[in-house]
Amino acid sequence: MLRCGLICFWLVLSILPAGRAQSVSVYQTTPDLLEALSERSSLHFSAKAAPGETAPLITVDDAQRFQEIDGFGASLTDSAAWLFAEKLPQAQADAAFKTLFSRKDGIGLSILRQPIGSSDLAVTFYSFDDLCQQGAKACTTPAGQADPNLERFSLAHDQEYILPLLKKAIALNPSMHVMVTPWSPPGWMKSSGTMLGSDGETKKQSHLLPEFYPAFANYLVKTIQGYQAAGVPIWALSVENEPLYAPPTYAGMQMLANEQAAFFGEALGPALAAAHLTPKVMAYDHNWDRPDYPETVLQDAKAGALAAGTAWHHYGGDPSVMTKNHEEFPLKDQWVTESSGGTWQKGNIFAEEAAELIAVIRNWSKGYVLWALATDQNHGPVVGGCDTCRGLVTIDLSNAEKPVVKPELDYYVLGQASKFLQPGAVRIASDEPAGTKLKDVAFRNTNGTVVLYALNAGKDSENFRIGFRGKMVATTLPAGAVATFVWKP
Repeated sequence: MLRCGLICFWLVLSILPAGRAQSVSVYQTTPDLLEALSERSSLHFSAKAAPGETAPLITVDDAQRFQEIDGFGASLTDSAAWLFAEKLPQAQADAAFKTLFSRKDGIGLSILRQPIGSSDLAVTFYSFDDLCQQGAKACTTPAGQADPNLERFSLAHDQEYILPLLKKAIALNPSMHVMVTPWSPPGWMKSSGTMLGSDGETKKQSHLLPEFYPAFANYLVKTIQGYQAAGVPIWALSVENEPLYAPPTYAGMQMLANEQAAFFGEALGPALAAAHLTPKVMAYDHNWDRPDYPETVLQDAKAGALAAGTAWHHYGGDPSVMTKNHEEFPLKDQWVTESSGGTWQKGNIFAEEAAELIAVIRNWSKGYVLWALATDQNHGPVVGGCDTCRGLVTIDLSNAEKPVVKPELDYYVLGQASKFLQPGAVRIASDEPAGTKLKDVAFRNTNGTVVLYALNAGKDSENFRIGFRGKMVATTLPAGAVATFVWKP
């Protein structure tokens, strides 16, 4: 009877009706946003290709697995938080947060890179240990004054509206990864005595004074402790935004690779250990065009032991350097922590950004983080930096009585991936058909579902096929569009 039962079982499987074919859900965004994360008709895998079918083939192979994905996101800058908290009615702010952080009602962003103190997208200059008039231009500390014991340290600025909004985001997405990054230490720790990166007249670049290495390390420790006490767990840390660029008009500082390595080994590592804190410490946090910087840090015995990997920006160089970094340091991870869109972009911006997301993940990044979560209709507020940067959403205050929250194309570039990936998702193998404008990257979720993010970077509609475990499905992607295909094997 047992033998007969097994034979009958396999016979039943062999005669299942065609309607039971594997279903593929499809979600699509076109460059004009007339389709925006729009659900399309489901597709179905077939065991046999149609006669004469020669369309390009994307083969997805979930037996080949690469890096785990931490997620996609942006920065809740001081400007963005101020806009949400001070310029929007509560109900409108709540609805906007759902579209950003809820996977059910929005796109499920899962990384927030938080400036420690002011960045260029801030309402005013500030740090967490100011010895100057808060809000004064450059926040300059009078000569000879310092606070090495951090007696004046305070998170009061962030407690007003940044921390409450971070907690709201975490409530909507409990798998949120919060990273903290300073644009500048307090001015009294630096050679210039100011939060500015450099002097506009002399061009002299500011740097962290070695005698204040312990104070800066403890400043970072106290920030992490304060955030976590407020209910915002800290996942990762970098110690200087863009350490090779010292801006003359907003917060910043030069920190050379050997200085960062020394700071990691001599001050930050011991301070984190003493406080029993274990955030992922990311080296560098600047452009792809200087891979020698993270190499210097990671090759240093003490600094390399502390660093979890490298943070990259997209404003110079090519994402392929991350593959080279992976080959040199296979036990270290990588993340793209800042990539901004703005008014300087021309052409098919949507396709260009989607192509970068694909290239970033195919070159071993565990995340892709754009810059501003939100800006106003004038790309601000700003304090001397980028007044042309575009947020994931624009909060248009042209009519103060009826503000409008508008998702930008960047929102959909991320959303076509972030909405469909679960915590623990990994990149799997997928090819990009030669001789076509098709670009793609594939993932497998922990529940077994497969996600294919595909872009047609060409100027014409493209017919193609998707192959998976010997079965195929045919589809079409409009010019410049992105589609996400989701199926359960």
